[in-house]
Amino acid sequence: MKARSIVLVAVLIAGLAGAAMGESEFLKKFKRDYAALDMDLLNNMGELAKIKDFIYHKDIATFTFKEGKIHLLRYVDGRPTTAIFVGKGNVKIEIPSHVERQALEGITKDSVVDEDFEVAFIRMADDFDLKLKEKFTFEPKELKWKMFTISKQAHGEQFFKPIILHTFDNYFQLLRSLYERSSDGYFWIDFNRYVFSFDPNRPEQVAIDYELGLSDLVAAPGAAFQRKEIGIYDDHQMSDIPYPTTIIDKRGAIEMGGIDGFALDNAEVTVKLVLNADSLRFVSLFLPAILKEDSIYFNGQAVEYHRRKDFKHIGIILPEYHCRGDTLLFTLWYKGKKFERCLPYVENPQVCPHSFTFTVPKGFNYYTSGMSAVERLDNKRDRFTVSSSNQYNDFYFHVYASDIDTIPMPSDVGIMLNFLKLQHISKRLVTCFIPDETFRTSIVDAFNYMTTYLGSPPNTFVEYIVPERTVSMPGLIMTPQISCATETPMEAVGGFDVVAGDAVARQWFGTLLRPASDRETWIADALPQYLSLMFLHHKQGATYQANLINRRDSIYTDVERKRDMPLASGNRASSTIRVNKGVWLLHMLRFLMYDLEQGTEQHFLRFLQEFAMTCRTSKFTNKDFMDIAEKHYGQSLDWFFQQWLYGRNLPQFKVEYKIDGKGDEYFIDVKVETKGVDPHFTTTVAMRVVGAGGDQTYLRETVSGAQTEFTLGPFASKPKEFVFNEFYSVLSKDKVKKK
Repeated sequence: MKARSIVLVAVLIAGLAGAAMGESEFLKKFKRDYAALDMDLLNNMGELAKIKDFIYHKDIATFTFKEGKIHLLRYVDGRPTTAIFVGKGNVKIEIPSHVERQALEGITKDSVVDEDFEVAFIRMADDFDLKLKEKFTFEPKELKWKMFTISKQAHGEQFFKPIILHTFDNYFQLLRSLYERSSDGYFWIDFNRYVFSFDPNRPEQVAIDYELGLSDLVAAPGAAFQRKEIGIYDDHQMSDIPYPTTIIDKRGAIEMGGIDGFALDNAEVTVKLVLNADSLRFVSLFLPAILKEDSIYFNGQAVEYHRRKDFKHIGIILPEYHCRGDTLLFTLWYKGKKFERCLPYVENPQVCPHSFTFTVPKGFNYYTSGMSAVERLDNKRDRFTVSSSNQYNDFYFHVYASDIDTIPMPSDVGIMLNFLKLQHISKRLVTCFIPDETFRTSIVDAFNYMTTYLGSPPNTFVEYIVPERTVSMPGLIMTPQISCATETPMEAVGGFDVVAGDAVARQWFGTLLRPASDRETWIADALPQYLSLMFLHHKQGATYQANLINRRDSIYTDVERKRDMPLASGNRASSTIRVNKGVWLLHMLRFLMYDLEQGTEQHFLRFLQEFAMTCRTSKFTNKDFMDIAEKHYGQSLDWFFQQWLYGRNLPQFKVEYKIDGKGDEYFIDVKVETKGVDPHFTTTVAMRVVGAGGDQTYLRETVSGAQTEFTLGPFASKPKEFVFNEFYSVLSKDKVKKK
């Protein structure tokens, strides 16, 4: 077993990335320490103690080790980094944030943690070991088979070992904290199906995850928030995340090659960072795992770093500490194929200027935003530059061989829509091909619809329509012409018009968005989709309702599968929740603002126009979105956003109504029973009453609590029809019965 451990250590050391020449003593030590974190535990020498009534506080969590044995293992700098406890214990965690209580409840069905446990697995770089040794006597002891087996059966380390699904490399995060070891250092504990972690170097330091199934490779993300000392728990302020770094510029030179012109033969990219943290020596950069770095320089000199194979996370080790406000220049050389995202990034989603020189093989057509004219270098290569007044949160480009035609079609606002016609995309060669006339007409119609209400796309004077699936940029509308959107059942929910509308809408709500944090992700995901439904409503009428119902049903399915989380939890929410529940939030907001008397939606359209301007010119939060909505609604919408943005659960309405005559007048008595939401749930519901002569009256009523009763009327003639939840004004499932 010891020989196996030695081999494993050697493999891990060989897999670490670093400066190619002249490793420093620190990097050599880092590699040894990194390998030690993965050392096999069986027969590993450590320290053992019997403990009783030991209480340990970590941020908002309280751990009580009532009685049992604890083994300390895997030593770095003379202190343990791993602990295994077997005995009786308890964990209590009360989350101080409403939205994060909702997030945790979405996957665990409980908003607090109060768990008795018999096995706990701990990884640490704080003072946990010192606190133990203040109270208990430890003796040297190897970890024996019995305790090892118990910990393995509890899957103690399964959710800590770094895998490519993790955002960060957990070993790197543990080590960077260990080299600054203190009472507020790294702490990770697995107990029962929960994982609690505190990482002082994450943007949101506290996280509580949950193991949904033993076959899962990662624990499902539950709650995440900032440390207690920062104390930001108000729903509206949760986007105020102190990211350690911000990228303020990206520039460089990119050489393309390959038989398709889309191989990145060599990229030399410089990112300029400004430090927001008080001090840093370890900096996290991210690069798509498909791209392989050759070397990294810091301020013109080779810098040491660590990157596991097939990981996007790169941990850079600076030669010395830097302080808040310092500007750092990192230059990365890398290459790769079959990529989509091609540039380094950090956790902070802020936009920045992009400036690049492309050297490309002759005979290929490249498309991206801010391109210069292409110049010939020699008989094999061309060159062009990319620079734009726009700032992006990401950058993409597209390339095609020379067998391409451009079909121009004018838009209503004078912007020419240039459709790229590719020879390899045709009905003869592929299935699910969208006919040219359908493809082009739908995109032109969608573009004209969007410009009617949003104006021309910002800083765009010509558009290219790319007929393959990739990511849109300003001036480039990605719309796949190979799409089964015209097949049943897609045709029943809008067909290709939905695809076209979404693609066009990203000219306003795409890479130009300036979200303050990950918690605004749902806006980028859902807003283009809802604009596509508005276009669908304009073009096809009631078909958009079938699309809404289809999305509603998918949300309820996610709820049944324990995947329901608040939209404001960001990427921790499933794509179904972010997109479809986000679409429904926008739909409900639209008809909340709808003028029932005039039959107009001018308030909502003005809201969209103002938000479109705000989100691409300044950093915005969920609170900014809410403030603009309230401005155009004219009243507080706190009750609305508490449920649909910061909350979870979906209502189910059981409605009974009775039409009564009193003299020459008629009334409708309505009783609404509400299930599936908390007792404080409140919403307004639109209704429609059809009179005997076909005249229609639209009304709104407030529904709150478990049961609501109200009377509609008076009506001059006996109503012949009553419609509850007109316009699908509330995301719900309704059972309506006439008494």
